Amino acid sequence: MVILGVIWGIREAKDLSENRQVPAATPTLVGFKPLKFAVMSDIHLDKENFIRALKKAKADGAEFVIITGDLTSLGKKDELISMKAVLDQENLSYYAIPGNHDLWADNFKSTYFQQVFGPDYQSFKKDSLKFILIDNGSYFGLGEKQRAWLEEEVKECPRITCLVFAHMPFNHPTSLHIMGEGNKAGSQESKEIVKLLTTNGVEEVFAGHLHYHSVYELDGLKTTVVGAITSNRNLQLPNFLEIEVEGKNLLANEIFVAD
Repeated sequence: MVILGVIWGIREAKDLSENRQVPAATPTLVGFKPLKFAVMSDIHLDKENFIRALKKAKADGAEFVIITGDLTSLGKKDELISMKAVLDQENLSYYAIPGNHDLWADNFKSTYFQQVFGPDYQSFKKDSLKFILIDNGSYFGLGEKQRAWLEEEVKECPRITCLVFAHMPFNHPTSLHIMGEGNKAGSQESKEIVKLLTTNGVEEVFAGHLHYHSVYELDGLKTTVVGAITSNRNLQLPNFLEIEVEGKNLLANEIFVAD
């Protein structure tokens, strides 16, 4: 199976204002066409930094951006509409999944996100690279319909390279802010999903929610937590991720947004 490697180290605080471009340790993804995309998370209505990030990604040649949730603060329909307007005005293709804040309205019962952005979970392919976007923004699990969909989607992952995107990490070595936090059924399902993804050879999970960029491997699952765009409750500078695939090489940039 093709190996997808993305390597990031912990940066010293004095280096946070600099962008990094780190090559993968070994050649990867033979035969892929050049591809560059961005991953952003936890905007929380910070339009100023969001616009900066989108403009930077577009200027750097990103074909699209994946938003791993928390575009808003309270999940109100007008908040979602205003954030979609920001995305649309920058004219950069995007895929978005909801975070817990995007689902808060009506005690997690609203359908505002779907009304504004469309499907709250989906998959798509770029050449032999498959992107699986999961909605785990609520604290109650995926639901039967989405769970059945996911089980079908990962069946081809042993044969192609699959990347999974979700708002909440499925596990974490030190933080309790993961899928199922405070909900026994959701926590159990999160463990089951880790097993489902690893058994089917998913290469990596990208998630948000923690407002802190980090990379780890736990229970056989590699996870990259994407840093937050918002300035609020952010121990790092606002940042996002750019991933570039070209020929045999994969390059990763952690991009810090001027604040």
